[in-house]
Amino acid sequence: MLFPTHLLIGIIFFLNTYQFFKGGNLILFFIITMFFSIFPDIDEPNSKINKATGPIGILIAGISKHRGVFHSLPLYLILFGLCTYFWSNYYAWAIIIGYLAHLLGDIITPMGVTPFYPFSTWRMRGLIRAGGLVEGIILICLILIVIWTLLFS
Repeated sequence: MLFPTHLLIGIIFFLNTYQFFKGGNLILFFIITMFFSIFPDIDEPNSKINKATGPIGILIAGISKHRGVFHSLPLYLILFGLCTYFWSNYYAWAIIIGYLAHLLGDIITPMGVTPFYPFSTWRMRGLIRAGGLVEGIILICLILIVIWTLLFS
């Protein structure tokens, strides 16, 4: 999926989960969720997050294949643990929520994801082409869902 779709899925995940987590700054929780809803694409040289991170993005794209380790559950479980240990369990959940939002967007594409990489090559995939007409329709539906949720929740 493309950048706007990942962000909108992240917003929907945030709007439907934040009330279950207490103990920190809600705005920061939102920002972390949004960041991790796009962060896994740092390994794609043409992604917005890769370009925004400059040399770090270039380095990561040079040493990591797209939809490899940055689209894998083990990395985010490690980040969850580190965030919980060194900072806060509250914000660690924002990392996981954003990541799962991103993963859902990519699972429905033909390229899919290998969620247990590098331990397994098993791939989850779907039929929706990133950037295609169906993604455009999904994008419109996501916008409507966000508006509906904000107005009626």
